[in-house]
Amino acid sequence: MRRFRRPLVALLVALLVATACSVETKDFDTLFGEDFSVGELETAQSSRVFDRNGVLITELRGEQNRRDITFEQIPELVYNAVVAIEDERFWDHAGVDLKAILRAARSNVGAGGVSQGGSTITQQYVGNVFLDRSEQTAGRKIEEIFMARRFEQRYTKEFILERYLNWVYFGNGAYGVEAAAREYFGPPQCARQTSAADEDDRECLKVDELTVVEAATIAGLIQAPSRFNPHTNYDAARDRRDLVLLRMYANEYITEEEYDAGLLEPIDLVENVNILEEEYPAAHFVEDVKQWFLGNPAFGATREERTRLLFEGGLDIYTTIDLELQAEAEAGVERILPQYREDGTPNPDAAAVIMGTTAEDDGHILAMVGGRDFFGGDDDAKFNLSSGSGRQAGSSMKPIALAAALSLGLPITRVYDATSPLVVEKVCGPKWTVRGGTDGDSTIAAGTTYSRNTVYAQVMIDIGPARFVQMAEDLGIGEDRIQPVCAAVLGTENVNMVEMATVYSTFSRQGTRVDPVYVTRIINNDGTPLYEDVLESSSVLNATVAAQISWVLSTVVSYGTGTRAALDDYPAGGKTGTTQNNADATFAGFTAQRATAVWVGYPQEQRPMLTEFHGGKVQGGTFPALIWHELMTAAMQGLPVVEFPTPPGSSTTTTLPEIPETATVPDLIGRRLDEETLLLLEEGVFTIEGIDVETWEHEPGTIFFQSPAPNSVVPGGSPIIVEVAIEPELFPIPSVIGLTEAEAKGVIAAAGFGIAVELQTNPDGGDSPVIGAVWSQSPAADSEGDQLTIVTIFVEPEPPPPTTTTSTTTTTTTTTEAPPDE
Repeated sequence: MRRFRRPLVALLVALLVATACSVETKDFDTLFGEDFSVGELETAQSSRVFDRNGVLITELRGEQNRRDITFEQIPELVYNAVVAIEDERFWDHAGVDLKAILRAARSNVGAGGVSQGGSTITQQYVGNVFLDRSEQTAGRKIEEIFMARRFEQRYTKEFILERYLNWVYFGNGAYGVEAAAREYFGPPQCARQTSAADEDDRECLKVDELTVVEAATIAGLIQAPSRFNPHTNYDAARDRRDLVLLRMYANEYITEEEYDAGLLEPIDLVENVNILEEEYPAAHFVEDVKQWFLGNPAFGATREERTRLLFEGGLDIYTTIDLELQAEAEAGVERILPQYREDGTPNPDAAAVIMGTTAEDDGHILAMVGGRDFFGGDDDAKFNLSSGSGRQAGSSMKPIALAAALSLGLPITRVYDATSPLVVEKVCGPKWTVRGGTDGDSTIAAGTTYSRNTVYAQVMIDIGPARFVQMAEDLGIGEDRIQPVCAAVLGTENVNMVEMATVYSTFSRQGTRVDPVYVTRIINNDGTPLYEDVLESSSVLNATVAAQISWVLSTVVSYGTGTRAALDDYPAGGKTGTTQNNADATFAGFTAQRATAVWVGYPQEQRPMLTEFHGGKVQGGTFPALIWHELMTAAMQGLPVVEFPTPPGSSTTTTLPEIPETATVPDLIGRRLDEETLLLLEEGVFTIEGIDVETWEHEPGTIFFQSPAPNSVVPGGSPIIVEVAIEPELFPIPSVIGLTEAEAKGVIAAAGFGIAVELQTNPDGGDSPVIGAVWSQSPAADSEGDQLTIVTIFVEPEPPPPTTTTSTTTTTTTTTEAPPDE
């Protein structure tokens, strides 16, 4: 080989001279002119999603997993390892290493392989970034050499090494040393938080934590990432790592002791997880953030542009979620509603949203439970139960009607006939029979506290369905989500928990609405701001109306249908909601600083929950209220106690007699609401409110639940709410044939039955069927049904568009809707 060395060098020099002119003709100087900067070259960058405290949630990436970092952020240990194995004379040559080229040539002449290729780090970079990588010719190699020399004349060694270490591929989709460090050795353990005032030090980097052995492993991947992949070729990867350690020792980058110790260490890798299988917290929330970004034209004219920016733009996205509160929320749901019951049968699922209402977090979604396990194997695991199409909210919708009524001037003390059943005529179409009330009259206030359907049916008549829909949208329900039908006040329309949290957050702010916020700011890859949230609010309710709503909803929690939600130290208001067939149950409520909405049900179907609550039915005041209590206890931790505003004097009408300071609550379980029971209450000057609950589980006429609990010591005069068992009534199923779908739903729901809608063509409809009308029902009208019967109505659908062939195929859509019965 010594005989060939000089001729080889002479040949290389001749080739350089011969091709210099041809290279110049490619307008090289224009490429690297005064106006050009290599920093302008864009590379795909992974975007990062952070929680509100700067904690990394996950990275969003396309085909290339990359996170560019500066030379100052790359530890000396890491770039020394790369230089040692890829270009050990990097700091000395001017872009081309003739010794390395000759060594590569000798290797090609002989047999076997070598530890280094002939190209320098500079050559590798310019050859792959600026030249056609598919062309493997002598001319391309000469161009690469010439460009490498020019590149080194223009840029510093540090800059070149920075560009190279951010560009080079390390296998498994990882480009650049930071992405490689995370890919093979896991996320960083550092916990530094980011801040807008400290952008230069906002990184929490894995390269900072790499050991000598890990740095050598990563450096060894560059030559052949697939062949030396430690996940699939461990022995080859270890041999390559040992070679890197040897070159680091030979170049005095590590000591002999470090070299010897490194040879004995295994390569300790993190689990190799496919990008589609990577797990991270608050996944349902992150999916909503993605959809929010992709649907926002401010981030690009087309969805394709927005997708590229989101997954390849290197954005830092700062969200409103609090990962600590998120974890507590998920744990709270699991404590109250475990995935499985003791006998192994699955429990219902739950969804919840916690929203801030203070100046520091107004409208911010602080926690979102979209389902039990986003990464689970269920078909609907990734469907967000808290923000999707939604389910029926039951009586949790009544405060919307209350807000509309009070804004219209109706007094909260207005008295209605609360008798059940109650027949309402004309305004809501055919005779509307509503069940769920009490004997005699009731004020709107009491009708709210004890969730009396008959009272709110009449409130709906007074305000009108259109005004109810408008108020729902003003408070935070999406446009066109609520149909202007009377039964909507009883919760027959689908809404989600983000919408319900928005409504109740408006009550928390005493009538001011702020739309939900997912993202507070987004920073471009170059550190410039891309987006910053600007608080926008609108006044929906005046102070008097808002104070009355807060007061009456606080009675729901204090002694109404939602006592299980009561917080130990904070005033709270809320409303329970239960569909007639117990397939959906909700609790939505608020304090002065937080609003939370909770739903419980089976995601895949509207299955009645008859025995899931310790052998009894699931209602808004059971699992949902208990979950709300858990979540709000966590959300309120450390916040000051803030009282609700005092409502006007007309909000209450009862003047209590002189009462003792404290009294012990008597045990009323098993008793009847008779004179003997009332005498017990007089001793402590208590008031009592009985709620009739249809059930076969207890003897009719007996009290089976009370709040406060027996033997509790409470202020004298406190109200006691009791649930009294009554035998379920069996009502005839009403006829709805000929009505529109909306009319039929209102009639059936008000009669106390669940609803299923089938869109099918009437085979006997002739040539002029009535589109949208009910042409059949099952069970038939006047059949005697129990309270859980679901009436299926068959509605004439819109005709299909004309086609070249005729088809009798019909489309069936099934939903179950029913009003609350609490």
